[in-house]
Amino acid sequence: RIRKNIWKKKTYFSIVQSYSLVKSRSFSSGNEHPKPKGFSGQQT
Repeated sequence: RIRKNIWKKKTYFSIVQSYSLVKSRSFSSGNEHPKPKGFSGQQT
């Protein structure tokens, strides 16, 4: 059980990291690209 929890946390953090990376990238590029609609709804 504990190992699964750790894996879940790791996956969550990696997802958050990649998400923030994409966010900052879109910001630096002048916010040209619209945000994917499914992205914001998938954060639970």
